[in-house]
Amino acid sequence: MQRLLAVLATAIAIGFGLFSLFGLALDSPLITDTTNLFLQLVTITVAVTILIGIYNLLTVHLGRVRGRRSGWFYSLILVVSALTVIVLTVLERAGVLTGEPAITVILLEQVQVAVESAFAGLLLFSLVYGAYRTLRKRVSGWGLLFVVALLVILAGALPLAQFDLFAAARDWLMAVPVSAGARGILLGIALATVVTGVRVLIGQDRSYRE
Repeated sequence: MQRLLAVLATAIAIGFGLFSLFGLALDSPLITDTTNLFLQLVTITVAVTILIGIYNLLTVHLGRVRGRRSGWFYSLILVVSALTVIVLTVLERAGVLTGEPAITVILLEQVQVAVESAFAGLLLFSLVYGAYRTLRKRVSGWGLLFVVALLVILAGALPLAQFDLFAAARDWLMAVPVSAGARGILLGIALATVVTGVRVLIGQDRSYRE
């Protein structure tokens, strides 16, 4: 009975997946409307899972704070920050806080963007150190290519007229090889996700919940 239910669930999942795929590829109003309904249900499900994840995150870190375990102070900062943003967002949506710009937007621009910019600045030193370690261990053609590409991109980012040639080369590198590589990675992730899902559905691999 359990095996029959597993086969039925697999057939339903594959059927809905194929139906949604054809709905996105074909131009039939009926199939398209049904596919949009399925996508809306998936969106709602993902939103619920995000809420569950936030609840689990807060529960885990609150337990660490109560138990005074290692790193509890950072957990306290995370919990306070998360609850503050949630409360502010709820108050803004309820119309209690009506300032312009919104407080959550200020927090995003002044805190998160600043932190991301700081990490982006550290990325420069990480790349330079990585190039140094690459050439220190063993000089190879791929290592030299990495170093040359790094130097061209860094020189092209300098706001100096003398480096206009490097700026053009940097723009070409970002538009052609980097863009192609990023799209290849995304395609690889999509194909790997589909293959892994199919293997789990047909019983070749066991899901993590088991």
